[in-house]
Amino acid sequence: MARSIPNTPTGKLLISKSKFLWGSQCKKLLWYAYNAKDQIPEASATQQAIFDQGHEVGALAKTLYPGGIEVSAGAVDFNQVLRNSLEATKARKPLFEAGFVSNNAYARMDILNPVDGDAWDIIEVKSSTEGKNVNLSDLAFQAFACTGAGLKIRRRCLMHVNRDYVRRGAVDPKLFFKLTDVTKDVSALT
Repeated sequence: MARSIPNTPTGKLLISKSKFLWGSQCKKLLWYAYNAKDQIPEASATQQAIFDQGHEVGALAKTLYPGGIEVSAGAVDFNQVLRNSLEATKARKPLFEAGFVSNNAYARMDILNPVDGDAWDIIEVKSSTEGKNVNLSDLAFQAFACTGAGLKIRRRCLMHVNRDYVRRGAVDPKLFFKLTDVTKDVSALT
């Protein structure tokens, strides 16, 4: 029997963005994630280094949005992240790691940036130099969770490393990153 995430608002099984992507790439891995998690091997040192690099790149991307709110800061549980996210949208500031649930789909956005009126742009940050098809599915899932939670989404964007950037001194995040609007490609998936 599948396990549900404890303390979810619906009490039903939720599928997270990462589990959705696992399932779209390997159905067996998704089954293991919910039914035999202890049998999934831990990340290797190489994989962990890649994850750590991704966190560093994500932190650098946040510097492009001064005054942003780290939604999960101080959150003690899943429900608090959801409450903090909804409350933080009222501030109309960039949100980092905001989480929303819709129809049992749970997603956290790297950056949710307020734009014209009451709309938002979703920005998925990647440490690679180009986007991949899986990133489009990732953004489609995020947009689904956000719109279902009542947010108006204007654009879906990938922020990735600018392959032409040459570092001279301190890293300049404005030159280090390239922002690509992939709304049209993402919309084609839904």
